[in-house]
Amino acid sequence: MIVILSTGHISGAHLNPSLTIAFAALRHFPWVQVPAYVAAQVSASVCASFALKGVFHPFMSGGVTVPSVNTGQAFALEFLITFNLLFVVTAVATDTRAVGELAGIAVGATVMLNILVAGRQAVLP
Repeated sequence: MIVILSTGHISGAHLNPSLTIAFAALRHFPWVQVPAYVAAQVSASVCASFALKGVFHPFMSGGVTVPSVNTGQAFALEFLITFNLLFVVTAVATDTRAVGELAGIAVGATVMLNILVAGRQAVLP
């Protein structure tokens, strides 16, 4: 929520490639900028992964989570919570009737709900 509220006016708070692609598909973001945004998002996530690995390596395997369910169930759960998140983000960010100042709170609450729902299915190694 804090990152969205602090960077939304600069970059639209595009932190996830799926969000960038969704906004482009809904014609709220130019397709010509999608490759640069996706490249930046992927490289930032790789850098963050290496940073976590460096900080937590001996203790938490780099902050990696391992699903406690089978691969199909984990994929289905991830699909559902990602759909839920993208639905809320696109709804609050593209609908002119939505209160823009509250978008960060709505997205942050959705992330928290997704963690509460799906977090039980993942355990730290």
